[in-house]
This record gives sequence, structure tokens and C-alpha cells, in this order.
Amino acid sequence: MTGKLFREGGPLKVRRTGRDRYTMSVQIPQDAEGRFARECPDEACSPGYFKVKHRTGITGGQTEAFCPYCRQAAAPEDFTTKEQLRFARDRVMREAHDGIDRMIKSTLGLNASNRRSLGRGGPLSMEISYKRGTRPAVRRPFEDQVRRDVICPHCGLDHSVYGLATWCADCGADIFLTHVDTELAVVTAMLGDVNRRREALGKRIAAKDLENCLEDTVSIFETVLKIIVRRTLRERGATPEEADQAFHKIGNCFQNVERTAEYLSEKFHIPELPGLSAAERDRLSQIFEKRHPITHNLGVVDRKYLEKAAAAAEEGREVSVTPEEITEAMAMAQRVFRELVGHLLPGEQGPPTAP
Repeated sequence: MTGKLFREGGPLKVRRTGRDRYTMSVQIPQDAEGRFARECPDEACSPGYFKVKHRTGITGGQTEAFCPYCRQAAAPEDFTTKEQLRFARDRVMREAHDGIDRMIKSTLGLNASNRRSLGRGGPLSMEISYKRGTRPAVRRPFEDQVRRDVICPHCGLDHSVYGLATWCADCGADIFLTHVDTELAVVTAMLGDVNRRREALGKRIAAKDLENCLEDTVSIFETVLKIIVRRTLRERGATPEEADQAFHKIGNCFQNVERTAEYLSEKFHIPELPGLSAAERDRLSQIFEKRHPITHNLGVVDRKYLEKAAAAAEEGREVSVTPEEITEAMAMAQRVFRELVGHLLPGEQGPPTAP
């Protein structure tokens, strides 16, 4: 065949680098928020998928990037997702398909109508016609929805992760506490909208919003404690299997303030609950105990709650939760988190300043 498979230049910026060798650039599409998907190069990493926002973080001369979940380090291009690679191949295949089409028409000498007449005016004549095949489809990369956004306080990278990640995907700094603060800020924003929703939707909806905010606060407390303890066990030499076995024994103890304090004292010799006075620990426990009737009894006070919380409430009545209590609980939880990181993970970096 005559002609070239690829034309130099064009949208793919094709450049011939040798005989039958070309380099080209495929622009990976970003999502509606200007974020690009990334995937940890370690196949064993779970979840391994995250997103980074264009023009934030390290914007020039970056030679190394990191997985926010396992801190796998690699060249930035090694974090390209499988879907993005598939998209790039599709774009190249379409370009190659167009090139083959041009080469066929050039070799056969076809006109603009993809036809050529031979032997016209002689005793024998024939016509060649060519019908182009369907161009290969190019489908955008499939993108998962990742809803937890955080900005690294060190390099400014705006990125999205699943759950509570630990490291910045650009500079590799430990920003676990920044992730935690961002999650608590969501609860704060929900609390700030309670009055509006009360006016618009009624007092039962507002009460349900407060109950959900309390449940979220207890869930964050439990999750953060589990992550800190797991990291501590791993850094002290425990295998992933040994850490999993330890967590099987822990169960849901981090939903309870007293049981949390007992575990930390027994396992890591940390007295009391770090960051809190005895009175504050009792107060946090009292607020957390309100979660029991909310979760298990539609908010109605039962005997088990009265026995555990020693609260001045009446059986059969609905438990009362206020925005001030939840804000107070979050502030105390943040102090516990920072103190625990200082006790158990002293070599790790937190955010430059507290929020």
C-alpha cells in the first residue's frame, strides 16, 4: 500500500520517530468537576481508586506520585486507570482505521466517490468501488463516583477518595487527620442546615437529621479508632492476618467510650482517654449512649439505655439530641484523635494547623 498509516500532527499530535514507529498524545477526558481518575499500580491495593483535580497540588516537574491508601510510590503516569488505557487504545485504533482507509484509496487510485473505472472506451472495462467499514467506536472512560473530597494542607492537592485515606497522592504526606476533619466538617454542615429543614419540612425531619448527625459522629469515632489501632499494630510488626484477628476480637467496642478507654489502657498502656478529663469522658459517653435508642428503638428510651446512660429520661419517651451536644462530642473526639496519633504514631505528620 502507499501512503502513511498516521498523519503527523492532528488532534493526537502524531510524530514519526522511525520506520513504522510513531508517538502520539491522547488527551484523557476529565469529569464535570475537573477531576482525573487514578488507580494504584499495586493490584492488591483496595480500593486503589481515587481522583485528583487538574491544576492543584504539584503542577510542574513531578516525578513521583503516591497512592492515598497504601502509599505505593510510582511515576505519575503509572497511576493511569485501566479505563483510561482502553480509551487511549480506542483513539489510536480509530486513527489507524482512518489511516488504512486513506492508504487503500490511495493504492487503488479511487476518486472522491470511492470509485475507479478501468479500460473505459476499450473492448473491456471494469469499475472498482470501495465501501468503508464502520469506524471503531471511542467510548469515554467509565468513571466511578468518589464523594469524599479533601485538600492537602501541604501541597494543596484537591483530591477525592473512598473512606478515610491516609496519604496525599501528590506529595505523599500523612494527612489522615485532615481527612478526619473534613469528614467531621460534613456533619457540621448538616447541623447548620437543621433550622432551615425544620422550617421547610417540619420538626420530625429536623429531629431525624440530628439523630443521623449523632450516628455519623459515633461512626466516625469508631472508624478513626480502628484505623489508628490497625496502623499501630502493623507498624509494630503485626501481619495483616494478625491485625484482622485482633479486630475480630475488638468487635464494636469503639462505639462505647468506656470500652474504648479500657481497650487502649489494656492494649497500649494509655491511661484514661487521651485528650479528655474524667468529666469530659463521662460527658462524651453520655452523648454517645443516646445512639442506642436511636439505632435500635426509633429513638424511644428503653430500660437498657437508662441502665447504661444513667440519664434523667423516662422510659417510653423519645431521646433528645441537640446540635450543641453533637458539636461538643465532635470537638472532644477530635482531641482524642490528635492525642492518640501523638501517642501511637508519633512519627507521622498531621496537618500544619488545627481547623
